[in-house]
Amino acid sequence: MKSSAVKRAAAITLAVGFGLALAARAETPPLVFVDMERAFTEFYKTKLADEQLKKQAEEFNEERKKLTEEFEKLQEQFNLLRDEAQNTALSEDARAQKRNAAEEKLIETRDMETRIRRFDEARQKQLDDQTRRMRKRIVDEIQQTIQTYARTQGLSTVLDSSGQSFNGVELVLYQDVRSDITDIILEQLNKTEGQAEPAAAPAAEETEK
Repeated sequence: MKSSAVKRAAAITLAVGFGLALAARAETPPLVFVDMERAFTEFYKTKLADEQLKKQAEEFNEERKKLTEEFEKLQEQFNLLRDEAQNTALSEDARAQKRNAAEEKLIETRDMETRIRRFDEARQKQLDDQTRRMRKRIVDEIQQTIQTYARTQGLSTVLDSSGQSFNGVELVLYQDVRSDITDIILEQLNKTEGQAEPAAAPAAEETEK
């Protein structure tokens, strides 16, 4: 009788201990990691955005090429007029006319130079702004996907394993590979590939005059 009571007490103690362990585990959901750099790079929308930005840059380069060709023509015309203005074979009046024409052409050349500089500044700002907007939109979508997954799976914390400290040392010094959910997140992000169209690029601003 006494032995039976002891066994029953031991069984209750074991059950209580097991229950407490489960409760503690339930109160502290798992902590997992995502390589945000990899998630960003391998997300199909990032590749679409990169292609779009590359195309935009090529269009800007074509515009700049035309402006540069026009500048070079003005430069050649100025050099020719300047040389003619110094040609002693011409009369003084003819040289004076060439000098006046050269001065006017020099003003045109400098105006075109200023126009090209403003064009470069405007287009670079446009590309930078567009890159920031696209990056933010993509990162927001990745974070939203991570948050949704974490809530449905009852996870407590998701950390970025791709970060580094100010000393250039990885912030996560060790992690069990089983705690990495990057593949899962990428699978969810890329499952809509082919269904969504890339975001339309904003219309290019008019060339600075």
